[in-house]
Amino acid sequence: MLTVYERRRIAVLVGVTLLALPLVWWSRGDGGAGTTTAATTTTAAGGDEVPAPVILGGPPPVVQDGSAQIAYPSLDAGVQGTASFSNFDGGPANVCWVPPAPLGAPLTITNLNNGRTASCINVLRESMPANATMLLHTKVYEALSDLAEVPIPVVAGW
Repeated sequence: MLTVYERRRIAVLVGVTLLALPLVWWSRGDGGAGTTTAATTTTAAGGDEVPAPVILGGPPPVVQDGSAQIAYPSLDAGVQGTASFSNFDGGPANVCWVPPAPLGAPLTITNLNNGRTASCINVLRESMPANATMLLHTKVYEALSDLAEVPIPVVAGW
C-alpha cells in the first residue's frame, strides 16, 4: 500500500509530465506535418511523396579479404629465431634463455604468428631442444602461444 508521501510524489510527477509533453511537442513543431526538408520530393504513382535520391561521394569501399598487416615496433637490439618452452627445473616464471642476448638482460619476446608479446629475464641454461634457438619458461610461452604449437617463430629484443 502506498503512503501519503508516495501518492503525492506520483501526483506531482503525473502533473509535470502532462505539462511537459505538450511543451516538447510544441517546441519540435507540429509533428512533422508541414515541415520542409533539404531534398526535393517527387510524387509516386500512388500519390505518396518519395524523397529524392542522395548520392554520397567518397573513395570506393575496401575489399575485405580476412587478412591484415601487423606492424611490430622496432627493437633496439634483437634476434629472430624459434622458441620452445621448459619449466626451468621449477625456476622463476619470468626467465628465458636466448643465447645471443646478454645474461641478466630483460627481454621482450614477440610471437611473429600473432603479435603477442611477453617479458622475461635472460638466464643461462645447459641444454636447448633440437628444433629451437630460444627457450622460454612455460608461463612466458603460454602468454605468447598455446603449448601445442611448438616451436613458434619469435623475435627477442633487449
